[in-house]
Amino acid sequence: GLAIASMSQPKTRNAFTPDFLTSIEQIIGTCKENKKITALILTGTNGVFSAGGDIKGMVKRIELGDQHPDYIRERIYKLNEWLQQLRHLDIPVIAAVNGPAYGAGFGLALCADFILASEDARFCASFCRIGAIPDCGVLFTLPRMIGLQKAKELMYTGRSVAADEAKDLGIAMEVYPANKLYNAAIALARRIQHASPTAFTITKRITNQTFENTATSIVEMEAAGQAICLTSNYHKDAVERFVTKKPLRFNWEAT
Repeated sequence: GLAIASMSQPKTRNAFTPDFLTSIEQIIGTCKENKKITALILTGTNGVFSAGGDIKGMVKRIELGDQHPDYIRERIYKLNEWLQQLRHLDIPVIAAVNGPAYGAGFGLALCADFILASEDARFCASFCRIGAIPDCGVLFTLPRMIGLQKAKELMYTGRSVAADEAKDLGIAMEVYPANKLYNAAIALARRIQHASPTAFTITKRITNQTFENTATSIVEMEAAGQAICLTSNYHKDAVERFVTKKPLRFNWEAT
């Protein structure tokens, strides 16, 4: 039930080339359509998560005179279209960051529900280094992840954040030795996959809107969501198991 996407373009260090973006978009489409998939794990290979933007591609477009505002705006719109789809997938998304996650690669990791990092991981909002503003949703996701002031520091300075600091800031949930990261991501996905898909999806959708809505709006969503969950077969089975002292299908502590 797990979809594992291993980014492996060593020549570009998993930069956001056209082929790379097409592949990621296809993976998201597969996860949306295939209801047997219970979680998505996104990771890099060869000690690299993603170097971010395709700088060589930018240079080529500048040389050809193709780097014009209309092209850039459409590209950003298209990019954020599928990033939003990734962020709102109805299944858990785990980013197993095994090395540098720079620029757009950092943005990609921030779309996950959980970020697990290897001790070699590095996170960097490197956009300012080339005179650009943060894109790939970083302006939206990073302040919500670590707070406005700290997000401004990382975006204004473009400094690199090591794995331990990333955990302290709340970017990474856990840090593992490089040789244990992959199995840790699988173990996390396995522990979650027996939870109610309906309850998980509704919780994720509402939580993703927490900072954009009032308490009253959230209560309305809560009421509607709970009405669905408490009339589901999963809930009925769970309550029966609880009363008859049978093992629950989902019990984090007992897993």
